[in-house]
Amino acid sequence: MPKAGRHTGRGGFTLIELLVVLVIMGLLVGLGPIAFHKVVPGMALKSSAREIMAAFHAARGMAIRDNREAIVIIDVDARTYRLGGRSPARELDPGLELKLVAAESERIDESQGRIRFYPDGTSTGGRLTLTRSGRKYDVVVDWITGRAKLHD
Repeated sequence: MPKAGRHTGRGGFTLIELLVVLVIMGLLVGLGPIAFHKVVPGMALKSSAREIMAAFHAARGMAIRDNREAIVIIDVDARTYRLGGRSPARELDPGLELKLVAAESERIDESQGRIRFYPDGTSTGGRLTLTRSGRKYDVVVDWITGRAKLHD
């Protein structure tokens, strides 16, 4: 008869327990990259939307600080934007679809437009929609306050 507090069997794992753990680990390793590839496009989309929003914030800040108008020019076909008229164009993810809604007076041509920010903090307003793989983000610039907000 075994004494109290003592184990009667040997410690360790059975072969079946080890096989179950190996199968689970194999599934995780095999399915991990698939799940990662589904998450990455959404992260790239949100990152691009935040990048554009930061450009709008920077332009508004420049307009107020320098007491003169500042613009952000967006080219939806080339998927680029520029802060001001002379800065180099910044490229966005080539897999994005862009749609710009801007004041008629701020349309440059069929694919380009701008959002203008004034020294008092206001703007011409507008909305840039970024779409990829069925997901979308809208970066909306309020014309009264000139503030940019991200909507999903």
